[in-house]
Amino acid sequence: LIDNMLPDLDILTLSEIKGQLENVTRSRRGLFNTAKYPYYRQVLAYYPQLSSAHNLDTVVRMAAGFEKPGLLAKGKAIKRIKGQFEETIRAIESYAKDYDCLHKVLTEDGYLAVIDNILRGNTAYIKLVHEALDNYISQRDVSTLLAGLDDAKLAILNFAYSVSKGHANYNDTISRLTQVRIYHEILRYEDEAQEELAKLMDFENVAAKVYKLKESQLDVAFKLASCKNSKTYEDVYDASESNKDYLYQISKKQKYWPIRKTLGLYSDFVLSLFPCWLLSPENVSCLLPLNKNMFDIVIFDEASQVFIENTIPTIYRGKTVVVAGDDKQLRPSATFMKRYLGADPESQEDYSVQAALEVDSLLDLAVARYESANLTYHYRSRSQELIDFSNAAFYSSGLQIAPNISKNDSDRPIVRYKVDGKWIGRKNAVEAEKVVSVLKDILKTRKENESIGIITFNSEQQAAIADLIDKESAKDPEFRSAMLTESRRTENGEDIGIFVKNLENVQGDERDIIIFSIGYATNESGKVHTSFGSLSAEGGQNRLNVAITRAKKKIIVVTSIEPEELKVDSSKNQGPRLLQKYLQYVRAVSAGKRDEVRFILSELSESEKKEDAYQLQRVDIAEEMKDRLEKQGYKVDTALGSKNNRVSLAVYDKESDRYLVGVELDYDAFEASDTAIERDVYKPRFLEARGWSVERVWCRDWWLSPAKVVRNIINKAEKNKKALG
Repeated sequence: LIDNMLPDLDILTLSEIKGQLENVTRSRRGLFNTAKYPYYRQVLAYYPQLSSAHNLDTVVRMAAGFEKPGLLAKGKAIKRIKGQFEETIRAIESYAKDYDCLHKVLTEDGYLAVIDNILRGNTAYIKLVHEALDNYISQRDVSTLLAGLDDAKLAILNFAYSVSKGHANYNDTISRLTQVRIYHEILRYEDEAQEELAKLMDFENVAAKVYKLKESQLDVAFKLASCKNSKTYEDVYDASESNKDYLYQISKKQKYWPIRKTLGLYSDFVLSLFPCWLLSPENVSCLLPLNKNMFDIVIFDEASQVFIENTIPTIYRGKTVVVAGDDKQLRPSATFMKRYLGADPESQEDYSVQAALEVDSLLDLAVARYESANLTYHYRSRSQELIDFSNAAFYSSGLQIAPNISKNDSDRPIVRYKVDGKWIGRKNAVEAEKVVSVLKDILKTRKENESIGIITFNSEQQAAIADLIDKESAKDPEFRSAMLTESRRTENGEDIGIFVKNLENVQGDERDIIIFSIGYATNESGKVHTSFGSLSAEGGQNRLNVAITRAKKKIIVVTSIEPEELKVDSSKNQGPRLLQKYLQYVRAVSAGKRDEVRFILSELSESEKKEDAYQLQRVDIAEEMKDRLEKQGYKVDTALGSKNNRVSLAVYDKESDRYLVGVELDYDAFEASDTAIERDVYKPRFLEARGWSVERVWCRDWWLSPAKVVRNIINKAEKNKKALG
């Protein structure tokens, strides 16, 4: 039927005809009486031509000739048959009038084929018409794509079709062609190299040995990297006239030269042997001679924490400079130093130096002077709640965060413990005791050997918790043994042991579970302490941002106060106010109050407000889809995630506490991405890495055939549920 449809039909026309056909099907009563009209087949066969009186007479004479009447009766027979033809034409036109709408989508041959089947009582043929209308757009698109393929590609597709026809899935055959081709080449080469391969009498054992050597791949990689420049070093050594002097200096057993002096005289030898150096800016100035363009590339990591003037000697030594950092994290500290700010402020000299020194860090200057590349994908936190607050409060909701794959109703990612502690001597003993109690519980009940970190808001509380851990270890041998093991933990050469730190020195750390001791509480006079230390200083909010983004799986907050008890209205900087907001957020997440969580986030970020408004406008198709799926017994949630990584709706399985399949509508995907490769490659991979199975649904497919779209979603959900076991 699709071959007999008119070209370039639009979606509106197809939908209109489908609606009219459904109305005709519901209202039709009775079948066409073919017995009453014996010539209806002949009429249909010549239907387009019968509008001409001459053609009608010709067909009638042909019909009369088949009856073979006598000469006298022939004239009467022609007259009788012509009357029956005319009566049949009128009956067919009357019966088929309701189907005139098909002229808008079908050629004349297609229309007559449909009418012929309907007249013969083949009502099932109408279903084929519906299917043709449903699949027309897809078929047309495929035909367009095929028309643009060259002969080689068409040959491959035709070969796959001929192989798969009646035997296997066509797509599966296509995906296996490359494997088959590789296998074919292996066999061909094996045949050609039979003599050489025959020498490997013990091939299986050799292969097993190679596989075993893969286990030491990291050691091999290290050796390859360390030897990479050995040839360069040998060439420099052999070509130099001073190589004997250099060899003497590095072979001495005593009276070694300082590194700076050695590099000053023999930098070619040393840099060829050791091309990569890992140093702080201070050590660069101490150890390396001040030679311009000494290194090809100089990379500054955590550039938000270093003053510009400290980096200038290092920059001088590099041809190219890369500056990496986060201006929402810790800034350089000037607690024990006074920065040189140039000459007299009234002086007209060197404004460029003055301007540079007015910014805090190398990162600030680099952002102001050069184009930046933002790394926005967030990989650390396994749950959205662990990073949502920072995303809204510090990054204008610009981070790419995967929606939660589960609802976490039974094990929330943020847990809050409220205790009756007091703030005495700049520490809270009750909170310290609760932190140790929580720590002991985690060590006994954790299921995946999660790593642990403890963060406080001042050094006194840090010391109080550390002391209490030591006391508990002295009393409880089991706890002491667990803590000893925990403090020595490493993973892939990285320290993941337990730590107890304050806001000032936790940047760069991450652990599966982070325990916070807020500390602040009422003092002996019943008043809440309102001095927040470094958190109150300018840029103090960055310390909070660092602290609350250290957890990969869970945050546990121990507090003695409700957020509203903190008096932050008089604070001139953001740190204390954001702490209060964060405590409100923690309370809401811990209690499972999702509406309150959304309200807090929208207060922090204009982007979150716009996101809420966007969702109110764009839920039409998602809600229709949700309604159809719920009628079939599925639990469905809509608008998961944020504007940067939105899942339009998802099918939820309560038994496994997991979303079986996520649906991404095309307009949501378009709104969330700037480029096609971002939309169709990076984001799907990012979501898959977080456990999501995502189905892209195009709006036009929904408009053409909602039932088909729903069926596909259900099939994928059931398949994934079965895979979960």
